[in-house]
Amino acid sequence: MKSWRTAATLILTTPSSNTRAICGRKKIVHGCFSTNYAVLMLQRSSKNNFFPNAYVFPGGGLDHADVTSKWLELFDNIDGGFVKHLDRLRLDPSMRTTSPMMLCDAASSPDNLPPDISYRICAIRETFEETGLLLARTKVPSDEYMLGKKTLYARTFKFEDSDMAKHWRKKVTKDAKNFLKLCHHFKCVPDIWCLHEWSNWLTPICKGMKPTKRYDTIFYKAAIQSLPEYLVQDNEEISGLERKNPESFLEDYFNEECQVGNPQIYELLRLVNMSDHEDLIT
Repeated sequence: MKSWRTAATLILTTPSSNTRAICGRKKIVHGCFSTNYAVLMLQRSSKNNFFPNAYVFPGGGLDHADVTSKWLELFDNIDGGFVKHLDRLRLDPSMRTTSPMMLCDAASSPDNLPPDISYRICAIRETFEETGLLLARTKVPSDEYMLGKKTLYARTFKFEDSDMAKHWRKKVTKDAKNFLKLCHHFKCVPDIWCLHEWSNWLTPICKGMKPTKRYDTIFYKAAIQSLPEYLVQDNEEISGLERKNPESFLEDYFNEECQVGNPQIYELLRLVNMSDHEDLIT
C-alpha cells in the first residue's frame, strides 16, 4: 500500500448575512442552525482524477518548495527576530508544546522548515493557486510570534491590478518554487499567524474517488473581512468558486444538488454549530 500523501486545506470564512434559500425544496437543516458568515468552497473540475465535480475547501499536497529552509531567510528579512524566536513560534500557547497534529517527520531534515510552518505555507500557496487570494503580510508585530494567538482576520495582499495577480498566479501554479520568489519580489511573507489548526483527516474512501490517492491532511481555519474582486477559479483543477453559509451548502448536498466529500460534510456540520462569526474566529 502506498504511503499517505501529506496535504493542507484551508476553511476560509467571511462575515455574511444569512441568505439560505429553501423555497421549492425539502428543508433538511433545522432553522435553528443559522450562521452570519459564509465559507468559500471550490468545485473540482470534471477532468480531475481525484473526486471530480465535488465541492471542497481550497488546499492541496505539500510541495518540497513549502518546506525549504530558504523561507527562514525571507521571514528574517521582514523581521529580524523570527529565527531567534522560532521555538517560541511553534509552541502551543496553552500547553507550551508543539501541537499534536505536528508530531510527524514531514520536515525532519535540518534543511527543512518545522511542519507547523511548512503546512501553513502549503495551505496559503494552494489557496493562491486555486483562487488568486494571497494571505500575506509585510510586517510581523513582535507580540505575534507565537502561532495560535487569536489573530481575528487574515491580512490579504493587494496586487496593483488583476493582471499582476494573474501573472504571479500562473507562475506559482507552474512551479511552487515561484511562491518564494513572489514573496521576495513584494517583500511580504505568508500570513501563517492567521491560520488556526482545526482538524486532521485521513482521506476516507468516497464514491467517485480513486482509492490510489489517499491524503493525510491538516485542516486550518482562517477569516477575512471580504473577498477580493479578482477571485476566480483556475479553470484547470477548479471549475467554480462559491461563497455561501455553511447550512446552504449542506442543504444543497442533502437535496442531492451537489457532491461534497465526507470530510467537508463533517466540517460543515461542525461549523453550523457556531452561528456567530465572532465565536468561530475568537
